[in-house]
Amino acid sequence: MNSEPGLVLPVTRRLRTRGALAGGLTALALLLSGPAHADARAAGVDPHTPAGVRPNGGSSHGALVFSDEFYGTSLDTTKWSSVDAKRRDGQYFDSWWKPSNVKVNPHSDAVNGGNLWISLSRLSTTEYATGEIEGRGKCDFTFGTVEWRAQMRPSHDLFGALWLMPPGGLNGVDGTARDGGEYDVIESVSASDSYSNTIHYDGYGADHKTSSVSVDAPGLHSGYHTYSVEWRPDRMLFRYDGAVVRDITDPNLISQVPMFPVISSETAEWAAGSIFDAPLDHSSNMYVDYIRVWQ
Repeated sequence: MNSEPGLVLPVTRRLRTRGALAGGLTALALLLSGPAHADARAAGVDPHTPAGVRPNGGSSHGALVFSDEFYGTSLDTTKWSSVDAKRRDGQYFDSWWKPSNVKVNPHSDAVNGGNLWISLSRLSTTEYATGEIEGRGKCDFTFGTVEWRAQMRPSHDLFGALWLMPPGGLNGVDGTARDGGEYDVIESVSASDSYSNTIHYDGYGADHKTSSVSVDAPGLHSGYHTYSVEWRPDRMLFRYDGAVVRDITDPNLISQVPMFPVISSETAEWAAGSIFDAPLDHSSNMYVDYIRVWQ
């Protein structure tokens, strides 16, 4: 997806007439009935997304350009790539991202008719796997409002993350995030009702910089909540359940280059709890009801 709000396809009618009179009557009927209606939705919008839907808490962006409601029985690979890679080596355990840990729940009685779920599995006594999907090259956009509706589980060295990344990575070092940053809208690393909202920029090496806040999030680990970022050229508004929890106006912290959305469940020894206590069942799953992008 690029920054254009979408493509409107023209509707073509083929008229069957018998002589000039029939053709004239048909043309008159078409004029009286008004113009043919074209589907104004962008190509990246899920047909299951409700018409006219708006972000929780509002937004300055009006056109829905991308969405996934996670219906069906498999991940939509026209919108997402599932990562297959080692996440990190740890002192006590190692972490992986595996496509097999990413599934779409097709049950009709699920929230909104379906959802994405990312599970936790044990590969060996000291190796664990979760999952990540990313929209790199499939949902790259510049400026817009992104909203996820997701359910975060209590932490056992396990946390859910919703974030944005530039396609080219964090390679430039100029003292700002204007050339691209990792925008962690949420990392639910705490066992309490709070989460981290963090911007990483200037690479991940010696020049690495961060700007981070802790967000109070009532009910974080119970039920679904909405997380969003309204990204403008001169401002970024982060919301939890529609309420603004961070307002950035510092131009050095606002990316001016395209980014793509990422959904991941992760394990890390610095998160709360112990991975060895984590149940290997649905109670360790991260669930996502939908993602929507407006511009």
